[in-house]
Amino acid sequence: MWSKKERDPEEGKDKEMMTAKVVALVQNVEYTRQCEGMEFQITRVLAAFRSCISEDGQILLKEYLSGWKEFIKFMDSLGMVFGFISQETTTKINIMNVYLAGSSGAEYHTLQSMIKHELDHGLVNFKELPRDQVPSGCRTLLRLHRALKWLEMFLYKLSISTSQDNTGKLCALAYEETLAHHHSWFVRQAAALAFLAMPPRRELLQILCVHKEEEAQFVLSTTAKSIIRVYDLTQRVYEAHGMLELP
Repeated sequence: MWSKKERDPEEGKDKEMMTAKVVALVQNVEYTRQCEGMEFQITRVLAAFRSCISEDGQILLKEYLSGWKEFIKFMDSLGMVFGFISQETTTKINIMNVYLAGSSGAEYHTLQSMIKHELDHGLVNFKELPRDQVPSGCRTLLRLHRALKWLEMFLYKLSISTSQDNTGKLCALAYEETLAHHHSWFVRQAAALAFLAMPPRRELLQILCVHKEEEAQFVLSTTAKSIIRVYDLTQRVYEAHGMLELP
């Protein structure tokens, strides 16, 4: 877990210089060329979540979902064993896209406008969700929000890991610390099997489109920090409306 100081975007000059170095690194033509032909690009995740918060502190849902679409490519690249997670995530993104493209799509431009719209129109069910009812945007995004913390934690743990660390154990630990308590026994068992099939660290870094150790630390930690900014703001918005435990 990062301290408040470590997660503060307005850090000291040294960390600002490091951030600048990372941004320059991920925009470098030679670095990007090494990733040509790969479906997943971690730089797209970084770009999506860095542009996810507007100047007035709004969470932009289109950009948020763009980051998640890249994470689906990442999970797909890990093999069929992660298929159930990828499918569940895709289903939630599709639900959100229906709302975005619907007659009230303008109300789903930001997280804040979506919450206001759905509360004003009685679309948020604070009790048990009926089986025949399409989940609200608030409920659907909350599930993505919870899972985002898991992925952020995994990227952070990977950024400070060594070649001796087991990626499956790192991913499992991140899951247990963040998302596991929201899942049923069956889902937890399926996740545990998926983590056992995680590729070794060197292969995983290639999937993540980083090839040198210093690149791995820079790119992974910067991506994780861009995600935690979005996560923390989303958490505060949901908490302010008493929505962190929507069924």
